[in-house]
Amino acid sequence: MPSPDVESRGESKSEMPPVKAEASPAVLERRRRRLWLFRILALSFVLVGQEVLFRFLFPLPEVNGFNRIHYQQMAQVHPQLGKAMKRGLVYDRLLLESRPDGFSKVHNLNLYGFRGPDFAIEPSAGRRRILVIGDSVTEGQGANDGTTITAEWSRILKGEGTAAEVVNLGVIAASLPHLAILTRDAVSLLRPTDVVIVLYANDLPAPAYSPVFDTPGKPFASEPGLWWRPRLAVLTSRAIFEEPIYRRWFHLPVQFFAPVPDSTNPWTSRKGRPENLAPALYDDMVAGRLNPWLYFQSADMPVALAHDFAQGGSPIRFLEGMDEVCRRNHARLVLAYVPFCGVIGGRYASSLVEMGMDRAVAEALATDPKYRRQNRFLADLCRYMELPLADATADLEKAEAAGSVQFWRYDTHPNADGYATIARRIHAVWRDATGGGSKGKN
Repeated sequence: MPSPDVESRGESKSEMPPVKAEASPAVLERRRRRLWLFRILALSFVLVGQEVLFRFLFPLPEVNGFNRIHYQQMAQVHPQLGKAMKRGLVYDRLLLESRPDGFSKVHNLNLYGFRGPDFAIEPSAGRRRILVIGDSVTEGQGANDGTTITAEWSRILKGEGTAAEVVNLGVIAASLPHLAILTRDAVSLLRPTDVVIVLYANDLPAPAYSPVFDTPGKPFASEPGLWWRPRLAVLTSRAIFEEPIYRRWFHLPVQFFAPVPDSTNPWTSRKGRPENLAPALYDDMVAGRLNPWLYFQSADMPVALAHDFAQGGSPIRFLEGMDEVCRRNHARLVLAYVPFCGVIGGRYASSLVEMGMDRAVAEALATDPKYRRQNRFLADLCRYMELPLADATADLEKAEAAGSVQFWRYDTHPNADGYATIARRIHAVWRDATGGGSKGKN
């Protein structure tokens, strides 16, 4: 009879797990291959994901040197001027306020410093590309990003089923010479099908024409091989050589109208408030809460509106140069005109008086024919040049007469309703000139 120890040992032996046979070399090799494949795929996913993320967060313009900063008024004595010109404006955010009107609008700029969505240098096939070029009215001062002329026109075109890209090339404070240079550069670079030049009342009479406007535009070259290099390597190189690094995120709004003391604010060098300027408006201008140049506009605008073009000031040389650039690049040119707010109705006379304008002049703007000389002259000029003219004056007057306020009371720029009215007038004239947008490049 077996002893308990023997039985115990026997039971223990019978319950021991079987010894596994070792995997064959072929099986081990397959396991190693799968492990390395996983490691490679995981590393590739991380690297590709990082590259996509870096390219999104740290974009680079397709070409060097094309940026709105080269087409706007600059404080030439600013100590950081050179650095600012080299960097340009990329995804910056401009804050424009008018406290008396109760608005505060942020202009979100794109990769090339203009307002609106990003655009590629190369136009899309099968879609019209329309450039709208002008000053603060075109950029949309006093409007949200989605209620500018170009944003409204884009909606109209989409609603009609027209495949078109409308690019906002408006630049606050750009004068007619700036617009001529911007047109020369942008049309050659972006190759649009159509170009709309928007003139505001303060663009006339035109300044003297310089031969520099007849010179060819500068080439906008891309950096060879830049798009094929890893973005982290590009950023590292730019940091080492102190080249600009652009980012999409974390841009605090920059106050466009700087408060006193600042070289860009005209009240920095003036002493005290003029008697004909309302105290509250003066305080806002000094603090940068209202366009500080509006007081000077009140004196200059009636003179500009009543200008006798028989004495000079015709923009024909500028328009001929723009038209030549467009024709050379197979684009159609349309001219648009936006009047001063005081011309379209008496609603704005009292605020213009508060801003420093003589009361008799402010009240006569909407009724005296001499303040329509710009309209008549541009109509004659466009007939002579065979250019379509989208004069928004009558449309704005009609809307005002129907009770729809089209301009801000103090800022003197159109509001969202005014920009929509202007966009509809431009669209109607453009549609007639292009046959409804069905024609290709001429």
